[in-house]
Amino acid sequence: MWNTEAANARRFPIPTSGDALYRRSVDPWSGDGVRGETSLSKRPLLSLMNTWVLCVILLVLASTYGFSFERGSKNTSVGAAGLSVASADSEESGIVKFQNYAIYLLSLSLILPLIKPVAAEFRRNLLITGLLLWTLISCVWSNDAYASLISGIRMTLDVALAFYLLKRFATNDLLKVLMLVGSVAAAGSIVLILIFPQYGLQGRDVLYAFGAWQGIFGHKNICGRMMILLLIPAFFVQLDSRRARTFRVSYVILLLVIIGMTRSAGSWILCGACLAFITALHLSVKLKRIEALSLGMAVTGIMTAGIVAALNNADALFRMIGKDPSMTGRTALWSILTASILKHPLAGYGYFAFWRGLAGESAIPTLQLHWPGLSYAENGVLELWLELGAVAICLYALIYFGAVKNAIYCIRRCPSNGTLWYTSILFYVAFTNLWSGNLLTPSNLECVLPFIAYAGLRGEARRIRGLQVV
Repeated sequence: MWNTEAANARRFPIPTSGDALYRRSVDPWSGDGVRGETSLSKRPLLSLMNTWVLCVILLVLASTYGFSFERGSKNTSVGAAGLSVASADSEESGIVKFQNYAIYLLSLSLILPLIKPVAAEFRRNLLITGLLLWTLISCVWSNDAYASLISGIRMTLDVALAFYLLKRFATNDLLKVLMLVGSVAAAGSIVLILIFPQYGLQGRDVLYAFGAWQGIFGHKNICGRMMILLLIPAFFVQLDSRRARTFRVSYVILLLVIIGMTRSAGSWILCGACLAFITALHLSVKLKRIEALSLGMAVTGIMTAGIVAALNNADALFRMIGKDPSMTGRTALWSILTASILKHPLAGYGYFAFWRGLAGESAIPTLQLHWPGLSYAENGVLELWLELGAVAICLYALIYFGAVKNAIYCIRRCPSNGTLWYTSILFYVAFTNLWSGNLLTPSNLECVLPFIAYAGLRGEARRIRGLQVV
């Protein structure tokens, strides 16, 4: 794989996060020494109890609403006909509810010893803190005040966990932890697929991807997206031994096979786009600045032309990948939800309070589309707008584009492997929210890792500015 740190050492006079000078210095953006990196490097990650506790927590977050073997009744045609896979009722499952409480208690046990640095991160990232406060305040006008308050607390704990991971682990160690999570998820998925296919293979619709791989996840699409999210770290982690590098190759191949076998067209497109972006990102670091700018302009031009061509030939494109032009009813759903948004455009209906079955505004799309159990807008931006209004959209946009600005600043001056990983997460967020995605859903790894990227890029930018001053 590419060694970005070595390339940086030749190109930039400023030490990167992998350099020995930086490891012995003080972190300019937190005021803390980098003693955590040194102490962690003395003991293998697999020997640390925190690593395995985090593996459990992150696996549960990756499952989104419960593992496939916990939601087995929904993996049949009869079960799926009674309730949508992504329905809000999934949280009513006793085992899933207990599981959620358990992971938050475990998260708190990890966060509390580092509560001061984590609290400092909330003070530094005021836009993120403001967005979380808005989720909590929404209980004042919410259709379901209790749901808004509890969901807001959960999302706040998710972000606290993200800040904890930034403070507790060096970026390279965090990438290794995520690869451990991916290894466990892949191994568990293979076991279910081969030995317990009633859970590992999708069986809810004989006419729609019957027998597709879903592994430990509750749906093939979730499996595809999470495997991609856990695949990305493998392209940025630094490994010292030949054995570890061989493992990385096997890891990448296994996850790509699982993604392919999900038979999820969306995941295939997402995976291809992420791999292309990662390749371009690594090439931009190796090239001279003018060459990197030319590459960026060429890639932007190709992507723009591709998007225009796709829009002009949308019907043929969707049929080619086995999808109907309405994106399985999404376009009709979005049209109906836009009307609902315009009724409460600024503040929304309350965090996690719009979807209430046949009660309230959510009854309109459910009845018009004959979509029982509908509980998601099938688009992260629309979902956020429904729940928290234009205020939350503006706050999130400021957070996201601020991270993009920091990413560009860092890549132009001193791109570490961590910076490139954070930037890839930004791309993942943007691309997934073109047709589905999640922006602010609690207990979801897709919403935890972006906050690591947002805060991490801000920290990297401040570190580079501090080193430049010195």
